[in-house]
Amino acid sequence: MYQHSDRGFSTYDQADRIFNTFQSSCKQLGIRVEEPCFIEMEREDCREELQERLASYMLGSKGRFRHPTVVVCLLANEHNYSMYKQVLQEFRMPSQMITLRNARSFNASKASNILRQINSKAGGDLYTMKFPDALNDKRTMLIGIDVCHAGPQSIVGFSASTNREMS
Repeated sequence: MYQHSDRGFSTYDQADRIFNTFQSSCKQLGIRVEEPCFIEMEREDCREELQERLASYMLGSKGRFRHPTVVVCLLANEHNYSMYKQVLQEFRMPSQMITLRNARSFNASKASNILRQINSKAGGDLYTMKFPDALNDKRTMLIGIDVCHAGPQSIVGFSASTNREMS
């Protein structure tokens, strides 16, 4: 988990609170949240500093290479979102951004939704379903369709799965 500060104030307390909320929310989802490595930026908007901090983390203090499963960034300034996503993509690190605005009202519901996204980005299934045992021997496809109406426009989402967990 990355923690940033800018203009003389620290967001460590919010980052720590987010982590604690993740830990209490992860049990109901059946996932585990490991102890994070907090890294504080001097300047949130400095691409070079971000690259240096990521490289330093990856090389580690004992010279052993390490690559995080996912990086969670707490951003004070939402305008830095695309720069962080680009840099983390360059380092091939899955990432999740949380804005300071959202962190201020962070609760178990937000934590659960973000944990689902993080789990999915880390290769886990977003949802699984258990169908009756009678379907075990049959080739079954679960199909999902949803429509979102936004004013005069509509967007259709479609997904299908044939694996046993129907994920």
